[in-house]
Amino acid sequence: MAATALAFSLLLAGQAAPPPTVELGAAPAQDESAVVAELTVVAKPPGPAIWLVEKDGAKLYILGAAQPLPHRLNWSSPRLDKALSKASLVLVPPEAAVGVTQVAGFILRFGGGLRQPLGKSLENELPPDLKARFVQSREQARKGPGDYRNWKPAVAGFLLLSDFRQAAGLSEAKPVSTVERMAKARKLKVKAVGQYRMSAVTSIAGKLSPEDQLYCLRVALDEIAYDGAHSTTIGQDWAEGDLASVRARYRASAAQRCLTHVPGGQALLEKGLAQTTDAMTEALKRPGVTVAVVDLGFLLPANGVLDRLKASGAVVSSPVE
Repeated sequence: MAATALAFSLLLAGQAAPPPTVELGAAPAQDESAVVAELTVVAKPPGPAIWLVEKDGAKLYILGAAQPLPHRLNWSSPRLDKALSKASLVLVPPEAAVGVTQVAGFILRFGGGLRQPLGKSLENELPPDLKARFVQSREQARKGPGDYRNWKPAVAGFLLLSDFRQAAGLSEAKPVSTVERMAKARKLKVKAVGQYRMSAVTSIAGKLSPEDQLYCLRVALDEIAYDGAHSTTIGQDWAEGDLASVRARYRASAAQRCLTHVPGGQALLEKGLAQTTDAMTEALKRPGVTVAVVDLGFLLPANGVLDRLKASGAVVSSPVE
């Protein structure tokens, strides 16, 4: 039940922050962060993409996170190591404002909108093309029809996406979990940039129209197809700081595209973006060095975190050291 309640909130929580999508073309200039566009011409140091934000003497190093990453991915970043050696605080993505013991209550409260009607079975209700794709992905994830039969298409799609990644050796928790371990080994304070209410996500999920249910299932299946075809390059592009390759496909996660498509979803995403930006702004008011992990889905688009910080008077640059 916990996995079900969390299915739509993985990316917003930052524990499964937004994974890559199937969009392979380069982003249009008008949709791209002006800050990111400027920095692509700077010679990149080894390791994942990191930005340095400075204001009034304070320094904020932002590691752009991308999910999923291979469980066994080996990566290193001299820039991150150096930043952590000087930092007094590490910021990580938002966490859910609900404990595990409360998940059952959410299932009971919102279950009517998340489950199939009595006597209905998921795969029997899907259009033929979607059923074929769902069954193929389910078999790749080594799951049977009974694992998803009682769920509405959107919920089933995101549960399957998570199960597929686990079976494929891809992690939805990295690189956040890795940075947290690095910070704790240095006895640094680790703080989430905020909290969000799971009820807001599950409420939206429970009100999806039949058409929106199928749309969200399709984007989840698209992401499964992309992850399966690029499982060996997803992490490597990120680990090498190949921002051009990452940007070409990493526009928004399946969960983000689903939420954007439905009533109330865009407002929820904007709240997460504003919450992250506010936390970065507060970090720049404290002296010294702060390190933050922010999903690339919040950094790369126009009017994302980097653009908003620059608009507030901060200086954003690539930390070549």
